[in-house]
Amino acid sequence: MRTHVIRAASIAAFFGCAVALVAAPKGKDAPPSLKVGDPAPALAVDKWVKGEPVAAFQKGTVYVVECWATWCGPCRATIPHLTELQKKYKEAVFIGVAVNDEVGKVKEFVKTMGDKMDYRVGTDDKNKTSKNWLDAAGQDGIPCAFVVDKAGKLAWVGHPAMKEFESAVEEALKAAGPGKGK
Repeated sequence: MRTHVIRAASIAAFFGCAVALVAAPKGKDAPPSLKVGDPAPALAVDKWVKGEPVAAFQKGTVYVVECWATWCGPCRATIPHLTELQKKYKEAVFIGVAVNDEVGKVKEFVKTMGDKMDYRVGTDDKNKTSKNWLDAAGQDGIPCAFVVDKAGKLAWVGHPAMKEFESAVEEALKAAGPGKGK
């Protein structure tokens, strides 16, 4: 089933459409198992293509994890915005995780983008990011960004072009870190 979704997604990306990535319907009433306030799942990166690897989330640091793919038109459109925000909020760590994409294609894409894609980039490890982040949060399309606060908890989930995204990053950076008063 996932192969058919990926093929359909490739066609949709060609026409600039948002795409679904789920393998099977979840059911209308099935609540997401990953919600704002929950501990962020561990990163599942197979290969780090750009930037320093992130082995685990460190307390006291804000992270932005964005799920994307080289074949996704809307994903490609958000890359300059993410680069701009990484430069603006240097104390946050921005990570793009390519889901449902081939390592070779990701490497070539990142190389072609150069400084236009100026944040850490890795590839999904056997769809674990897709499963543990996107599927668990009830997200059925990319691009999708997750803001992880200083305590290692999910602070925001949504499309990285939404105006609330930057506000969520700012709020996470302003908030007191773990073990500190508010």
